[in-house]
Amino acid sequence: AAAVHHMAQVGSRSPPTRLDFSRDADAEEGGVVVGFTIQEQVGIVAALLEEIGLVADFAPLVVLVGHGSQSMNNPHSSAYDCGACGGAHGGPNARAFAAMANRNDVRVGLVGRGIHVPASTVFLGAKHNTGNDALTWFDVEDVPEAARAALHRLQRSAGLACERNAHERCRRFAQAPHQGAARALRHVEGRSVDLAQPRSECGHATNAVCVVGPRRATRGLFLDRRAFLVSYEPANDADGRILERLLSSVAPVGAGINLEYWFSFVDPATYGCGTKLPHNINGLLGVMDGHQSDLRTGLPWQMVEIHEPVRLLTVVYAEPEALLAIAGRVPAVGRLVGNGWIQLVAISPRDGSAHVFQGGAFVAYEPETTRLTQVESSRAHYDGHLGHLGPAHIGAMSEVAA
Repeated sequence: AAAVHHMAQVGSRSPPTRLDFSRDADAEEGGVVVGFTIQEQVGIVAALLEEIGLVADFAPLVVLVGHGSQSMNNPHSSAYDCGACGGAHGGPNARAFAAMANRNDVRVGLVGRGIHVPASTVFLGAKHNTGNDALTWFDVEDVPEAARAALHRLQRSAGLACERNAHERCRRFAQAPHQGAARALRHVEGRSVDLAQPRSECGHATNAVCVVGPRRATRGLFLDRRAFLVSYEPANDADGRILERLLSSVAPVGAGINLEYWFSFVDPATYGCGTKLPHNINGLLGVMDGHQSDLRTGLPWQMVEIHEPVRLLTVVYAEPEALLAIAGRVPAVGRLVGNGWIQLVAISPRDGSAHVFQGGAFVAYEPETTRLTQVESSRAHYDGHLGHLGPAHIGAMSEVAA
């Protein structure tokens, strides 16, 4: 309880600043357009809400959480941060989005896109530090009194989630404690500021699958921290245009992360950059071996040594013909699929049948089994195991069936 209280207190702090992100249509500063017009803000907010399927039944509090990492001994920090944010922290994007979505003039514009956000709904930005498992909450002082009870409940739950996340991460760390979530949280906090720690976190290591679909499809599943979960609601996308927008960004980003780890593992000397121990930072541009070498590209062995080099299995809740059409219209997606850089599976929203892309076409897939291991909790499944684990249902069978 003390650790949860500590997390809530630390996570509640935010800098006393205000974002200035709006501009008039013709505003420029030094020849550079700065900020967004109201129309652009409406487009940004509407696009994300449509893509994740959040267009109705809004909760009183909607939180967007970006991610980033901070560690003392990590010249490869951008590889731990957000691939969709250009290797930067995602917190500022989450904060800006929330500020846009809270504007009355933006919500009026959303009505024209068929999205009615209740006046009682509040958007809030946050950032998860994946190095020390801390949460930073932005602009909490602006949360109205009516939503504060929900915010406090969420902060308590998020504190517990950070503890449990730290515990699950620690199972892959050598010499990390394997008992007690609170102790695990203290461990990851300490290792993130340890100059002698070359392995501050796992980052995206072990990533293997990307599931693009409704979150109810993966709720209650243990996926061993190996899955990118991308929310998409096929029922809201009759013509497939939302999915096309989504895959145009998700496929290159997910595949890029996966292949970065894949190449750095299969050839750590050429495509990776070997061990980080002799690396010197060179002019804040990159790293080199010792006092002279070419700049080293790729990821160091300490970031990929537990990675299993597999092509990203991309599972999309869509009809096979819809995915083929998108691959034909979007060259970036078509190259990844056609050249086998990702494995693509289509799950029909109509009947749940699965088809895998092989030899230029989708073929029906028959699973080896339709029954998964049933466990009471994630911890009950992974405790005592260091290697990769298969999927499992978490909770009572009646809950999974519901």
